[in-house]
Amino acid sequence: MAEFHIQSIHAGEQLLVNDIRLSFKQGECLALVGESGSGKSLSALAMMNLLPNSLTSKAAFVHGEQPSVAMVFQEPMSALNPSMRVGRQVAEAAEASLGLSRKAANEKALTWFKHTQIADPEQSFKKYPHQMSGGQRQRVMIAMAMVMDPDIVIADEPTTALDASVAADILSLIRQLQKQEGMAMLLISHDLSEVSRVADHVMVMRQGQLMESGPTQQVLNHPTSPYTQGLIASRPPEGRRPKRLPTVEDFMQNRPVDDSERPASQLGPVLLEIRDLSKAYAGQSVVKDLSLVIHEGETLGLVGASGSGKSTIAKCLVNLVQPDAGEIRYRGERIDQLHGAKRQALARDIQYIFQDPFASLSPRMTIGDAITEPMVVHGLHSNSVGRKQAMEDLLKSVGFEALDASKYPHEFSGGQRQRIGIARALAVEPKLIICDESVAALDVSIQAQVLNLLNDLKEQHSFSYLFISHDELVVDYMSDAVLVLD
Repeated sequence: MAEFHIQSIHAGEQLLVNDIRLSFKQGECLALVGESGSGKSLSALAMMNLLPNSLTSKAAFVHGEQPSVAMVFQEPMSALNPSMRVGRQVAEAAEASLGLSRKAANEKALTWFKHTQIADPEQSFKKYPHQMSGGQRQRVMIAMAMVMDPDIVIADEPTTALDASVAADILSLIRQLQKQEGMAMLLISHDLSEVSRVADHVMVMRQGQLMESGPTQQVLNHPTSPYTQGLIASRPPEGRRPKRLPTVEDFMQNRPVDDSERPASQLGPVLLEIRDLSKAYAGQSVVKDLSLVIHEGETLGLVGASGSGKSTIAKCLVNLVQPDAGEIRYRGERIDQLHGAKRQALARDIQYIFQDPFASLSPRMTIGDAITEPMVVHGLHSNSVGRKQAMEDLLKSVGFEALDASKYPHEFSGGQRQRIGIARALAVEPKLIICDESVAALDVSIQAQVLNLLNDLKEQHSFSYLFISHDELVVDYMSDAVLVLD
């Protein structure tokens, strides 16, 4: 049907993408797979003529007329206009691309609201983006792409921020509509299980180069490139808990992989106990009569869909949210109603690793200062020299050099920033660390590195984790026990 040839994309003298050919057929799905920085999204933006002016490119469709292309973006809350009703935004796309009248565009947009199974389409048509759930907003983005009757639809990480069940529904919907309308699809993803379910063909990219391509099952089941082999092996295996997860670098450097099982954690006395915890927002119950126990040295997994109360529970533990009923006890002492100095002392023992390290790190502070600051707040170490040494030791423990202390968060990748967040949590020598979706947005290869690091640090420091995620494979791999929230 069509072929898009990217001869090159440059940032100044730096070559970002080199000689990539994307071939599309009606009703088929081509997947681009690779780590962050591999050139996947740049390739898609080149197809849409949306590359920033700072980049230069030689790229074009070859063999015949240029097909129409539409895109389903990764983050709908950023892609949608917060000040416009979602129905009008979808209709506006139909007006601009197809030249329809306002009335005809509204009718076509409403039809696509129904096709994309948006709940109560007539009422949802009038809503603003913030009034809809993440899954419903993503359906609006799909409707916006489909309403333009494109020949090719690009889905750029369309399910990254969604729960597994919602993500599966969204992906099935895109695939169903794409086949039904006879259009081609380009799926960009770092989730290989997602690619396996949807794509007909797959192309594996690394640093702007094509590493491997072919029919999906052939590439995923019989990979020939060490890079592809590493990507596949980095995912936690089902039903097993190896001591370490293999990484891409292990395969690229042909290092032997330790496949032995991780021994069960040696559990100590009860560290934290929640009894009959309840919390409601605006009369809507989020957590009801929840009880759990975490022992010293234990990793407790907490899994559930969006809205099941996972993050609310975590925030109650660190006094960011006050429960409506129930008790939280730490080492036998009740902590859900602490104030002042006692509350600050508790903050040292229970630390939080957030999902988005870029949002949780101050852009105006060097990472050295970000790690040292909690030491100052809690009066750790005798002087600034001692704190500086402790900070440098922490950086080394998470894979950095002492010289990196003077850099700012924007100078690091997502995986590196998450390791900085881990170092900051460790700065006050906590006993319990809450990991709230802390690997959700990472590539599988970086995710494997961070999970290995968390297990290494737990072994060294003997602390406990409350590990929150919607990824059941990751939770099962990390946890000694798992609590599933409905």
